[in-house]
Amino acid sequence: MSEKWIQVWGQAHSALSHFYYPSCKKTYRMVVCSAISGSKIRIELRNNPGKTPVEIGGITVAKCDKYGTFIGGLYKTVTVNSKESFVIDKNEMITTDPVDLEIGVDEYFCVSIYVVKGKLCSGNLLNNVNLITVKGDYTKIPHAENHPRPRDTVRKVATVVLGMGFHKPIPLINTIELLNNEDATSIVMFGDSITQQGFWTNAFEKRIREEYKGRYAVINRSIMGNRTLHDFSKRFPCPGLFGISGIKRYENDVLRFQDAEYVVFALGTNDFLQYGTISAPKSEKPTPKEMFNAVKGLSDKAHECGKKFIVMNVLHFGHAVDSRPEKDKMVQEYNKMLMDNKDCFDMVYDQASYCIDKNKPNCSRKELLGRDKLHPNFDGGQVVANNFDLSIFK
Repeated sequence: MSEKWIQVWGQAHSALSHFYYPSCKKTYRMVVCSAISGSKIRIELRNNPGKTPVEIGGITVAKCDKYGTFIGGLYKTVTVNSKESFVIDKNEMITTDPVDLEIGVDEYFCVSIYVVKGKLCSGNLLNNVNLITVKGDYTKIPHAENHPRPRDTVRKVATVVLGMGFHKPIPLINTIELLNNEDATSIVMFGDSITQQGFWTNAFEKRIREEYKGRYAVINRSIMGNRTLHDFSKRFPCPGLFGISGIKRYENDVLRFQDAEYVVFALGTNDFLQYGTISAPKSEKPTPKEMFNAVKGLSDKAHECGKKFIVMNVLHFGHAVDSRPEKDKMVQEYNKMLMDNKDCFDMVYDQASYCIDKNKPNCSRKELLGRDKLHPNFDGGQVVANNFDLSIFK
């Protein structure tokens, strides 16, 4: 077995908008439970989209407990071009120097980044790790208690108003890789908020960890509000939060990673739902055929790179406030195209059939949905995850 760099954690970056971190002189400690093993670690940092350069005062990595406390008080210093302090310019992405760190399957490790100056506007809102934020430089201090910030009230209000789970935003870190010698690979989840929020993806990852221990890392590169065909609309009140189109970000978030053996494509809901609302103009209305051709094109590109492409059809959203008969019909036509052309993909997962309301074919069952009648709740996430056929990953 040869040694290869494998993603152990990653995210897709978009503008954090109102959820960004305006202040500095803070340490951001991210705690990860590793699904794979490794002997070295390196980190990809991103400031895109960014409003200002970001000055980094230091980074450390350490094996830790699930609360982020260094085991034995030990840590390793991380550098970029042999420098402990450096600047990440606007729209720049950099990779740290490799650091020796033995990590086993299901062991915890943490990355601690001290930010001296700059607004942290680039990142995502994921809940598959624990992020500790604390004032001051705690990169070399074994234990850190999280300091709540006033801006978290924005998230709480948005959660109540929109009925979605707005998790604590994770800035700067784009990818964490381990040098693995056990032939591990990664599964990249490429979707929107239904995938990003973790209700089904976290349950799916748990199944993968149990059935294929040490074999796969599940990487959630999803962005809320994201569409396949169009970038975020400038009319939306949270600028850039919904990210650039799936087609545009596909290369950076999926194809360039040689370790990504599988792509699980879960976009489409927002392409059909957003147009004609506060989120997007009527002129960005897609057709089912346009959507199918775009997804098939992404599948073809994955195959050219030696990756397998799994596409999930679109959950019926007839209960959602922005639903219309025209939009419901397009979803049904698109889903039928996927099922009629399964040979274009390595697998089509008909998640809609497991969640459908048999009395209302354009709707998912209400008991599987959250308050917004669009996103699956915990029970809905379990249904989607539990019916995913994992045999394709053998």
